[in-house]
Amino acid sequence: MKTKKNRQKIAWILTAALLVMALVGCGNSGGSDAGEEQEEYPIALYYVNDAYVETGDESLEPLVVTEGTLNIESSLIEERYQQTLEMLSQPVDGADTMLRQGMVHGVTVSDGLAVVDFDSNMMYGGSMEETFLIEQVVRTLIKSFDDVERVTFTVDGEEVDSLMGHLEANCTYGLIAVEEDGTEVELVSIVE
Repeated sequence: MKTKKNRQKIAWILTAALLVMALVGCGNSGGSDAGEEQEEYPIALYYVNDAYVETGDESLEPLVVTEGTLNIESSLIEERYQQTLEMLSQPVDGADTMLRQGMVHGVTVSDGLAVVDFDSNMMYGGSMEETFLIEQVVRTLIKSFDDVERVTFTVDGEEVDSLMGHLEANCTYGLIAVEEDGTEVELVSIVE
């Protein structure tokens, strides 16, 4: 009889403790301090045009851009590049992405160069997937952030010859302007 009463007391104490912790946690929205300052970044996410891939119609743009805003706490400002790529890993209506969730280990930026580190377990696909992956990441980072001028890639923190076995990855990519049919266009190209 005494054991049953002790168990009930312990159960009530644990329940009360959990309730108090839950109530304290409710006042903390999103795990940040109430006074945490937010930074806002306009971003341009480059997605693969589904219609282009399905039809091969050269009159269609291979990539479509979706503009948005990244809101991030000031204390997490260095994560803005990776969070932008995480947003890019979510397909949108009429467009897809070669960037899969969890594919990016991290992104560091120094002196205009963004180094995107990929997870080796997610580096598979054909030449089209690899081409679109590089195009999407390079365009998204350069067009979204003024401090990014060039992009290079590593896999599990190491330099590699290729991401998926088709294109060169031990180089630096950027955007170059060229004239095509009387119109200036920007192409992703090796810049160094």
